[in-house]
Amino acid sequence: MVQNKVCAILNLTENDNDLYPLTKQRPIAMLPFACRYRLLDFALSSITYANMRSAALFIGRSGRSVYDHIRSGKPWDLDTYRGGIFTFSQMEHKQALYEAASRRGDFYDDHETFINRSHADYVYVAGSRVLANVVISNLIEALEDSDADIARLYTRVPREMIEYHPNERLVSLDEAGYINELQVEGVTPIEGDTVLYDMNMSIVPTKIMLEIIEKAESQDINQNLDDILIQFLPDYKTVGVEHHGYIANIDSINAYYQASMDMLEAEAYTELFQNKQSIYTKGHNGVPTFYAKGADVKHSQLATGCEIFGKVFHSQLFRKVVVEAEAEVNHSIILQGCKIGKGAKVSYAILDKNVTVEPGAVIEGKPDDLIVIGKHEVIKRSDF
Repeated sequence: MVQNKVCAILNLTENDNDLYPLTKQRPIAMLPFACRYRLLDFALSSITYANMRSAALFIGRSGRSVYDHIRSGKPWDLDTYRGGIFTFSQMEHKQALYEAASRRGDFYDDHETFINRSHADYVYVAGSRVLANVVISNLIEALEDSDADIARLYTRVPREMIEYHPNERLVSLDEAGYINELQVEGVTPIEGDTVLYDMNMSIVPTKIMLEIIEKAESQDINQNLDDILIQFLPDYKTVGVEHHGYIANIDSINAYYQASMDMLEAEAYTELFQNKQSIYTKGHNGVPTFYAKGADVKHSQLATGCEIFGKVFHSQLFRKVVVEAEAEVNHSIILQGCKIGKGAKVSYAILDKNVTVEPGAVIEGKPDDLIVIGKHEVIKRSDF
């Protein structure tokens, strides 16, 4: 695909209340995943394989964690002289100010400036909450091979993945494969064991994207670009493109935990990682993980730099985690820099960065009642 044909706008603005405290200081897109990656890596890697030269990230609140991860964009070939990776933070604050003051006219200035300066024919618009290894070229080919105005991605998933998730949308297709409407889950009854799930990923010709922005401005609508695209989608002919492969909707602690645990299973891991598109991320130099003579590790993933003296079962351990002698970790996600003290036990839990579990302390959650510990917390024997 010719470079500069497509630019990308990623909206890192999804509601993250159900992922707190993991999202206290990071957007959903920056959640660590599979011992090495961030959720954002999957979207950026898809952009890399589509040979895009320019990408814009619109961030809901502070962008500190995003800036620290992406730097110049080099791992995704976005450190180009013409183009690059651009960030726009505090979108929630900007939106609140505009709505409170009933301001009009320039809410989308950054979007329009980025699109115009990219000189691209198409704009790829997506959120960051859906975890998948997406082939963007399939969207472009479907659009160019049809008489549609927009191409939008969907996938078939079990009904229980979407049922009772009122922020999700279902796709209704006509016989020719065009999207009739996006139905809000809960409004239209679900029939059958599977549903067509809207992945909130679209390819839009630049002219049409600017036209949609102009409509939003004229109606005093100040929303994220993916939201106004959904709002004005009925005005345009949209072809549906089906995604095949692993997908997860990271909209809650349980969803994040389940997607992480899925990576311990060969089939899910292979679908997401071992296909024609590799997943790129910021590199880290570190020593290999050390396994002491008494260590016992089964059915788990561990990053570099860990020190394991105790037992680890069905868990993920990120970089520089220490599990001391007689300590046990099972069915848990332990993020970077955590220390599990001698004789401590951690089960069905998610520990954010740099948590210390003191010797003999016990953190015992349940499969349907996970315990989540925020960054830098110290867990004493008397805490649980």
